[in-house]
Amino acid sequence: MKKIFTLVFVLSLLFSLNTFAQLLLEENFDYPAGDTLLNHGWNITGTSTVNPVTVASPGLSYVGYPSSGIGNAALLTTTGQDVNKQYTDSVTSGSVYASFMVNVTSAQTPGDYFLHLGVNPTNTFDFFARTFVRLAANGNLTFGISKSSTTSNPAAYSDSIYTTGTTYLLVVKYALNDGLANDTINLFINPAISGTEPAPNLTVATTQTDAVSLGTVNLRQGSSSNAANVIVDGIRVSTFWSDIVPVELVSFNASANGSEVNLAWTTATELNNSGFSIERKSASNKWESIGFVKGNGTTTAANNYSFTDKNILSQTVYSYRLKQLDFDGSYSYSKVVQVSTNLISTFELKQNYPNPFNPSTQISFSLVQNGFVRLVVYNLLGQEVKTLINRNMEAGSHSITFDASDLQSGVYLYKLNAAGSTLTKKMILLR
Repeated sequence: MKKIFTLVFVLSLLFSLNTFAQLLLEENFDYPAGDTLLNHGWNITGTSTVNPVTVASPGLSYVGYPSSGIGNAALLTTTGQDVNKQYTDSVTSGSVYASFMVNVTSAQTPGDYFLHLGVNPTNTFDFFARTFVRLAANGNLTFGISKSSTTSNPAAYSDSIYTTGTTYLLVVKYALNDGLANDTINLFINPAISGTEPAPNLTVATTQTDAVSLGTVNLRQGSSSNAANVIVDGIRVSTFWSDIVPVELVSFNASANGSEVNLAWTTATELNNSGFSIERKSASNKWESIGFVKGNGTTTAANNYSFTDKNILSQTVYSYRLKQLDFDGSYSYSKVVQVSTNLISTFELKQNYPNPFNPSTQISFSLVQNGFVRLVVYNLLGQEVKTLINRNMEAGSHSITFDASDLQSGVYLYKLNAAGSTLTKKMILLR
């Protein structure tokens, strides 16, 4: 019994992407122009070695697509070698989405398919979700799809409103449904770039044999009398529709700074990004949310974010991750980063900063062990002026702001008592 399986394959004449969630495949053709794809992780589909698929320059671009403008592209002509590239894992259930940019430079009336999905290891007959382009009677282009062979089940074609040399985004969705010979394929042309899957332009449902699994994306050069000349770039295959234009996380770092852990991350693009839930765990605890940073909705501009975790223990290894949340409730996780908090081996009271000060200053200290802490400010007569801390505290580095707005200029003492030890320093209030 098959489970529901969905594969979405995106084609676009000038489109691009990168990643926040996990991709099954990403190919930006960032190789020297003129190289064959066989030199860069692609394999032959079939046996032909004539007219290999090569890298062309420049690459394609599409506003809002994260793989836009990265590297070069693949050049497909009207005859020659066909190639395939494997996903990181074959897919037998769930949902898979794939996307790429394609620029059709010329097409022929009969039409032919230039891309399809295959099994892993590949063969010469399990070609699913075949994606076609042909020249229409009005001189425009029309895109089409078929489940597999078109011998007895012709491809379904779109309206003839598309033109050569223009950027299009196509999405092919292959759904493995419960039962036999009932899988469906959808074609989306220029769908809205959002986290919500829109209605398709075309749907194909035939009784042809279903795919059991899918594990490769294939580029095909077709036949000399039928095929088109196309440029393909920015291929992405994933398990989420939202990965067509995800929140692209460029970097995510964590660093310990005294009694704090500072997190910093940068996004290159965002789509329907409500924000980031910051999650933390230590060796003895489960993941917990410790804060939220609002996102920037949908944007193709780079954005920098930061968060400070002030509730930490010394001598502890913490793991952090970002849970990126869309407005529709869907979410994905970033990679995990780890940081070790500083080892506190000495009881220390630091000089306040700034000093002299007006009217406030920062007092920092370190505790070797948990316990009761008292931090008090005195004048030079030994009279208590203000109690800053009088409670139990955990071991580690701490700091507190002393506001002396209600005091006169002069020299003051601040005294720290903890674990039976006392430290004292001077500070100057200068108005």
